[in-house]
Amino acid sequence: MSSRQCPQCGRQYPSSYQKCPYCSGERRRNRPVDPLSRMVSVFQQHGSRIFLGTCLVFLCIAVLGAILTRNSSSRPPKEDVLVHQAPVLPPPKPLSLARRAVSVTAGETVTVAFSGGFDTLIWTSSNEEVATVNNGVITGIAAGSATITASTGVEAVSCEVTVEEPVPVSQFELALNTTDFTIRAGGDPVQMKVRIKGTRDVYEGEVVWTSQDVNVVTISDTGLVERVGRGTTTITAYADGQILECIVRAPR
Repeated sequence: MSSRQCPQCGRQYPSSYQKCPYCSGERRRNRPVDPLSRMVSVFQQHGSRIFLGTCLVFLCIAVLGAILTRNSSSRPPKEDVLVHQAPVLPPPKPLSLARRAVSVTAGETVTVAFSGGFDTLIWTSSNEEVATVNNGVITGIAAGSATITASTGVEAVSCEVTVEEPVPVSQFELALNTTDFTIRAGGDPVQMKVRIKGTRDVYEGEVVWTSQDVNVVTISDTGLVERVGRGTTTITAYADGQILECIVRAPR
């Protein structure tokens, strides 16, 4: 676009202006109406500023891009997200009892351990008048037999229980008429007796007599001791749940 020189101020101005916009004060009022002409006029007046501003914008964009690139490269890679899965539990071991048959005295208890299966079992007794059970603890009630069963609801195992009557406790203490004696060769047999301790009364109950060495002495069912050979042995009497012993010597 051509330009003119103002005869008054000497400045150059676009020919699209009718008068010098610097002298007449009609810079804005007389600016060209044509958009293209207006853009050309603005560029002519502020071309250097527009160029510097554009360069500054591009420079800022380049710096910002460099910063973002450095941050993204220094950032540690994302760790793989671990998916936690529930552990697979092994199947329970088969249910079993430590003992398949037990004996218990009436009034006493015995425990049967178990393994496998589940923590909680269902315990039952085939005859609760003979034996009862609670979590593996069996209680003898009366003489007889019963079957104790442990069940998980899926599998079951059993244990045979024999209940025996308790041995009656002796109401008195027994003793032998002698606890150490000597029987010589050719001597008379010696009669052994079981007495109630602290008295001279003879025990009238059943007595079982034994000789530890029958090559030294023998003893009859009635307690009569006879010499057989030389040595030392022990005579034992079993009476009323008590064990009584006597030393017998057979010298030359």
